[in-house]
Amino acid sequence: MILILVGTVVGSVNGFKAQEIIPKTETFHIQNILSNGQVTLIPKVSTRVNDFWITYTKQTTINQFYSDISILNVDGNEIDRKTIYVNSPARYRGINYSQTDWNLIGLRVEDQNSKILQYPLVNFGNSKNKIWITWIPKTVDFDAGIILLMDNLQGYCSIYNEFGEFLGNLELNERITSTFPITLVDILSSTGLQIKTDPGIPLIYTGFFFLMLSTLISYITYSQIWIIQQKKKIFIGGTTTRATFDFEIEFFKLIKT
Repeated sequence: MILILVGTVVGSVNGFKAQEIIPKTETFHIQNILSNGQVTLIPKVSTRVNDFWITYTKQTTINQFYSDISILNVDGNEIDRKTIYVNSPARYRGINYSQTDWNLIGLRVEDQNSKILQYPLVNFGNSKNKIWITWIPKTVDFDAGIILLMDNLQGYCSIYNEFGEFLGNLELNERITSTFPITLVDILSSTGLQIKTDPGIPLIYTGFFFLMLSTLISYITYSQIWIIQQKKKIFIGGTTTRATFDFEIEFFKLIKT
């Protein structure tokens, strides 16, 4: 229990927790600190999100989402790389990188003049049913255009006109044939990472190990019997840690023999 308490104090004084939402292919430093101890030193380490993707079940529900991240040195060179997913964090010098969330932030499309345009996606769903939407205008007055709607990262979006009529689905690198032809070039996504360190974890785990070990040892029966002779008298006594009634029966059998 003392080790657990000491580990808790060390973790609260020296540990920190941060949350970052990083677009794919971007490099970031630890900045958005949620909590930290009184003597915590935030490590000056940079990390790059190389890729982010989601796997789906046959029912089109999310199975798992992954982030491929690289730890960079001060010169921007990669010194470590790992793919993380939920319940499988990456660790580097006591820093844990955990997968927590994800988001879609924009679409890149190519117009009829081969010009690449980027439009932001707005999320108006809840945490369980996320839906992203964007508006691509046909005119400079923004009074006509098409609506692109997405609810997953499977590589396609649904198209509606300005009156809400469904026009069809548009996949990556596919071009729609209409009065306003466009090609879906890329879907821009971001990943949510939780970065934290807790130097008291080894002490806490050690304390729990000894606590479990002592609990197992307590189930082992330990008995003692004393025999003391004083002049012509003999005194016999005993004690046990468990099964007191069975010990009394065995004790009296021993005396009778």
